[in-house]
Amino acid sequence: MANHKEEYDQFVDRMAKIRYLSSPALYDMDDAQDYAKRLRKNFQAIGQLAEENRKMLDDILYPILESDQLLDENTVSEMSEFEEKLLTLASDTTDFENLDVPIMALVAKRLCSDAAHKSDVSNRIIQMDAVLISCYSLMNQTERIESDPHISEAFRKRGLAAGEFFLEMAKKENFLSIPDLELRDLVLTNARFVSAFYENAKDEASKKRNLDILDWMMRISGDPFYHRAVPDFDWKYFQFRVLGYYLQCTDNANLRGFQGDQLERIALAAEALEKLMASDEDYFAEVLGDEGAKIFIKRNYYLTGRISKSDYWKFLLDEYEIRDKEDFSSGSNYLNVLVPLELIALMSKRKTANECRLMKTLYQNMNAYMFGMPNAGSLSFVMEYFTGFLNRFCEKPSVMSFEDFGLQTLAALHPPTYIHSLMVGQITECLCSFMIEKMPERLVGVCGTKSTEEVLQRSEEILYFAYHAAVCHDFGKIMIIDTIFVYGRRLLEFEFQVIKSHPMMGADLLSRHESTRRYVDVAKGHHRFWDDSRGYPEKFITAKSPDKPIIDLVMCADCMDAATDSIGRSYNSGKTLKEYLDEVREQAGSRYAPWLPQLIDDVGVQDELRFLLSEGRAANYRETFLLLKNVREKGR
Repeated sequence: MANHKEEYDQFVDRMAKIRYLSSPALYDMDDAQDYAKRLRKNFQAIGQLAEENRKMLDDILYPILESDQLLDENTVSEMSEFEEKLLTLASDTTDFENLDVPIMALVAKRLCSDAAHKSDVSNRIIQMDAVLISCYSLMNQTERIESDPHISEAFRKRGLAAGEFFLEMAKKENFLSIPDLELRDLVLTNARFVSAFYENAKDEASKKRNLDILDWMMRISGDPFYHRAVPDFDWKYFQFRVLGYYLQCTDNANLRGFQGDQLERIALAAEALEKLMASDEDYFAEVLGDEGAKIFIKRNYYLTGRISKSDYWKFLLDEYEIRDKEDFSSGSNYLNVLVPLELIALMSKRKTANECRLMKTLYQNMNAYMFGMPNAGSLSFVMEYFTGFLNRFCEKPSVMSFEDFGLQTLAALHPPTYIHSLMVGQITECLCSFMIEKMPERLVGVCGTKSTEEVLQRSEEILYFAYHAAVCHDFGKIMIIDTIFVYGRRLLEFEFQVIKSHPMMGADLLSRHESTRRYVDVAKGHHRFWDDSRGYPEKFITAKSPDKPIIDLVMCADCMDAATDSIGRSYNSGKTLKEYLDEVREQAGSRYAPWLPQLIDDVGVQDELRFLLSEGRAANYRETFLLLKNVREKGR
């Protein structure tokens, strides 16, 4: 009987260390040089930790998961403890949520299959619980990927299947067959949780099923049969959560489109929740999500005309004023992220001067709050609402450009990607400048130019376009930032699909704003080979874009920075510039443009690139350090 508990515990410990190392706090750093050294040192450590994690997965865990043999009792016990630690690891200073849910999901699926084959109802309930939790987390994490919705839909369907298991077990004819009272509690908890898998489902059948499940859960909460079956169950909290699920149906300004009788049913649930919370104020003051419940109640009162828009607006502003800017618990997440989203949704289409001033404050505060997310353990939860914030971003000259907001967000959430964006912009600008000087004819078509002479005349405009398009090329990564944080092991297949979605997501975000719309093709094409034979997205043909030369430059700059840096992208020492340029020459005509060798062989170009990859990169670390300090201070 193999014993792998120690290896599993070490994997969890390494993942926790990696989380800390990848996003060092600034509090104990004196200057930008210290920041750069810390990042470099941290990612070297991450490399070693990740190598050890990969070995454990390849040598121990994956062979067990792929085996078709029934598992012995010790293996089941060890893996059950392992999956629980992957979900939440408590430490002395903070709680890590979602330490590694994708691996947890694989373990839960294997243990669930094993329990089903053994007809072990008790263990199957426990493992179905893990399946439900992991599927919900992964559904939300991938639901932001509008360009590839089938990834999220697969997790939704798997979660709903697990949910139907709990709904079946909750029926009176099955419930008493559950031998353990704690497992009965778990069945009831997950039966009500099934409603969460209908979040954002807009079809009428899903909306009806959502409300019908909640109606049933409320009937259960008052049924003497269930009260006798689980005598110590916390029915007050059960009702609180069920009523809360009703109210969350109208998230994102009722984006799902509940109307008429359905909206009234939700508003009645809001009244019931308000009465329930008033019945025991001390109890509910301690309940996780209490702040969110207050917001949900008022939102549904507003949607059904029970309170006016001005009253709802005042309520939100008052709640926002009392928020704790340094608290990253669930309740404060609502006040710091959901309230600004609600305020923006209430603003008029033609923003007043006061609304513009408030928007600017909300944007600045949001980025300051997001700065703490990577270390707070609640990143995935907050991203559910922050996605709506991005989607509703309103660009006003007096407020903030989408480019500035996107860059500040990258700096707050993932400084290595922010620094990478600056580097790609500067390398692209350098290459484009020499291209204008040495081969301007290849830029004809960019910015609508029709001749070599026009390229030369409008060189400043072309350089501006090249730089800013390059800086914005990775904006799609904002939407998948929690997948970007997977440093401790190789990506799973679905995670790689998530990563591959970022060009299309970036293009979608950029297309919504006048100032960034012209950068869409560059965002789409920066992972495509020059000859369009490989790369992603497969359906985008760069040869058809008038911005093809800039796409090719950004693709080169992107690869150059990734190859020569060792922070945030590669755990090994970066290549030298010479090694990378040799790669360009070898792959010219396929991966790289056939004219690139001629451009990069110029002594002046190489001198400038060397400067950018040394002094230029150091300057970007300094800028990042100062920006993070500034963003943080503005939000205080």
